[in-house]
Amino acid sequence: MEAIIVVGLIVINFFTVYKILFNLMFRNRDDFRESVRYTFTPNIISLFRGEYWKDKVGEFKLGVFLMLCIMATVIEYGVINALLRWIMGK
Repeated sequence: MEAIIVVGLIVINFFTVYKILFNLMFRNRDDFRESVRYTFTPNIISLFRGEYWKDKVGEFKLGVFLMLCIMATVIEYGVINALLRWIMGK
């Protein structure tokens, strides 16, 4: 039952909460792609290219975005789980 709730939350959040967070964190899809590229590029290579701070900011933005998405899903799961327990308990 819990797996169904989590999958449902992820699907619903993909079109609502995650999209809002995406628009808050990134200017556009290219900004997101650049953050992903910097995440997989070693820092030493970014340093030699003169993009060290862009790399750090890109990695930070992607990390914060993923953490916020995970936190939103966990909080929603907790609320739904508590509501279901309360409803089933009555």
